[in-house]
Amino acid sequence: MRVFLSFIISALVVPAAWAQTTGVDSVTHQEILIGPVERSAFDSTSWYRSNSDLYTPTRELISRIDSLDAGDSVAIVFGSWCPDSHMWVPIFLSITDSTSLAGKIGFIAVPRSKGEQAKLTPGLNIEKVPTFIFYRAGKEIGRIVEEPKGDIGENIVNILKGEK
Repeated sequence: MRVFLSFIISALVVPAAWAQTTGVDSVTHQEILIGPVERSAFDSTSWYRSNSDLYTPTRELISRIDSLDAGDSVAIVFGSWCPDSHMWVPIFLSITDSTSLAGKIGFIAVPRSKGEQAKLTPGLNIEKVPTFIFYRAGKEIGRIVEEPKGDIGENIVNILKGEK
């Protein structure tokens, strides 16, 4: 777990120099992202472009997130094959792009296979994607799994406030 957490933190602090890794989806046989990816990997996807404008954060929400951010970071484990990831990752980023969390988010793309997912995310207990894991001082403070319960902006605020 410590090794993986160090990996995530390094990915958030140091500009990524990874080449995007791809594989073939076991169901659709189409190319999917696998492993650590850069934010720019989303730019060429139709699902990101079409869903990133579905939620417009208010100035109040942005201010609340900024006031609660204590050097926090986020790891997003997602599937480029997954409809829930297609919906929630762009919406999450449309919020965080305007906050102090921007630039402190790491991305790990996983395949459908639970066994392969576990190899890419050891110790994180990923059961569903997307999973948004929030860290403060290197320790997990909360997560949003698959889809938020209610408003995603309020979910982020509640996690940063310590109200999982």
